[in-house]
Amino acid sequence: MKIFFRTAAVIILTVSVYGCGIFMIGLENAGKTIFTNPEKPGKVEKNPVRDNVKLSVMWAGHSSALIQMYDKVILIDPVFNNVISGVMTRKQEAAIDLTNVKKIDMILVSHAHMDHLSISTLADLEDKYSSAKLIFPEGTEEFLPGYKFDMIRLKTGNSRKKNYTGGSYTLDGIKVTAVYALHYGGRFGFDSYLWQMPGCTGYIVQYKDLTVFYAGDTAYDDKAFKELGKKFDIDLALIPVGPCRECDKEDNFRHIAALGALNVFDDLKAHYMMPVHYGALTYRNDPDYPVTVLKELISERDVDNSGQSGEPYSERIRIIDEGELYIFEYVK
Repeated sequence: MKIFFRTAAVIILTVSVYGCGIFMIGLENAGKTIFTNPEKPGKVEKNPVRDNVKLSVMWAGHSSALIQMYDKVILIDPVFNNVISGVMTRKQEAAIDLTNVKKIDMILVSHAHMDHLSISTLADLEDKYSSAKLIFPEGTEEFLPGYKFDMIRLKTGNSRKKNYTGGSYTLDGIKVTAVYALHYGGRFGFDSYLWQMPGCTGYIVQYKDLTVFYAGDTAYDDKAFKELGKKFDIDLALIPVGPCRECDKEDNFRHIAALGALNVFDDLKAHYMMPVHYGALTYRNDPDYPVTVLKELISERDVDNSGQSGEPYSERIRIIDEGELYIFEYVK
C-alpha cells in the first residue's frame, strides 16, 4: 500500500507541475490500446543491407533506423513492440524485416525513455546479433538487464565545459562519439522530469570518409549544434521533428519541432538530413503532423532561398516512408 500511495503522489505531483498534457496523452492512447490494433505497414524492404553501398538508411518508424556505412551496419534506438509504455499503441507496426540482415555491428541507444529503449526488442535481437556492441549513455545502465551483447557505456557531452562531446568507442575502424543532447534521462516520466536523471545523448558515427549524426531526443541550443558543425563534417543528420503541437516553433517540451530541426540542420552544416521521431505515436495530434509542417517550411525556405548552403532544402532533406530503404548516391 505504501508503494501505491507513493506512486500516486508522484503522478499527482508530476501532473500538477507539468500540466495535464502528459496525463491526457496517456488517457487518449490508453483507449486506442484497448480498442484498436496497429495498422500493418505497407511495403517493407526485404534486403536493407546490400553489397557496394556507401551509405544507406532504412527507417523502421519513430526513431528506429538501420544504417549501412560501407560494410558496417548500425541499428539506432530499436523499438519494435506494438504497445509502448503500456498505453501507447503504434499507429503502424514497426516496418522492418531483419531476415536477410546477417550481422549488426552496433546498436545505439540514445536514452532510456520507452519509445527509444525497448527491453523486449533488445531481447529479441540478442540471440541473432549477440556479437553486436550495445552502446548507451552513462545513466541508462540503471534500466538495462543483462544481455549477451558487449555493453559499452559512454560519458555524455551535455555541457559546454565538455565542448559538447563526450566519450568515444572505436571498433574495426568505426568510431562512435557521444555528443550533446538537451533532453532527459530516466525512463518512467517522473524520474525524468522530477529527479532530472542523467542519461541522454546524441551520436556521431564515423567510418572511412563518412560521418553520420543522430540527435536522439533534444531541444534546440543556439551554440551546441554550431560547435558540432565546426568539429565534424557531417554527411547525414538524422534529426527528430516531433512531437509538437505548434510544429512551426523551435521546441516543444525538450523536443525540437519541425522548425527547430531545420535550425539544427543549418547549424550542423550537414550535407543531408532525414527526419525521424514522428509517424508512429500519437501526442495529442496526428502522428504525421510534424513532417507535414516540415514540408511546408521546406517549401517556404526554398522560395525565399533562405538555406545556408545555397542548395534547396528539398534536394538535401530526404523524407522517406516507414519500411523504405534510401541509398545515398551522392556523398563526398
